[in-house]
Amino acid sequence: MMGWVFELGADFYGFITAQPAWRKSCAELVARLPAGDRLRIVDLGCGPGVSAFELARQRPADSVCGLDLSRRMLAEAQRRSRRSGLSPGRVGWIRADATKLPFPRASVDALTGHSFLYLLPDRRAALAECQRVLKPNGRLILMEPNDGPANLRELWGISRDPRFLLSMTLWRPASRLNGRFTQAALHDTLTRAGFSDCRVDRTLAGLGLLAVAVRPGPA
Repeated sequence: MMGWVFELGADFYGFITAQPAWRKSCAELVARLPAGDRLRIVDLGCGPGVSAFELARQRPADSVCGLDLSRRMLAEAQRRSRRSGLSPGRVGWIRADATKLPFPRASVDALTGHSFLYLLPDRRAALAECQRVLKPNGRLILMEPNDGPANLRELWGISRDPRFLLSMTLWRPASRLNGRFTQAALHDTLTRAGFSDCRVDRTLAGLGLLAVAVRPGPA
């Protein structure tokens, strides 16, 4: 629903999310990745690359690919990658629709998405694609907007960086427009899509939800 906004506002979105608190939130995705080396990780809706860069920094042995539908977001990610401190080519970039992922069946170890699923008009199709491309016991890790109340004092304690506060201020009405999740709703969405071992926790002072789910392996 908001694709045109991200096309036009890629530079601005990159600016307000390139700050420590946002990177720390992205690092929470990393902490929930499966153990092991040389995993293939795809960051869905990577935007200007903040989450993909964090994945690449903290998992140096893994293959990381950022995927987004917006040309301008990917151009911004590639521009920022040149001054990210990462080696050239460390993160791959692919322009693709999340409902038509350009990967073979059972070829990806983990999929991540930082503020991603709530934006999609066809969440069911995107989650079906996630199921298709994940290996058995592969992991889906998402940070999504919470429809529950936020703790403003806790939010103030996370960061007083104006960019962080602005990003949260803008995210709140945008997520209301597109449809937030409750903990139960996000858990139910993932379970209905065929994922198992789903866990959904509050994050970002209650503004966000951090979900982890597994594609079931052989019985």
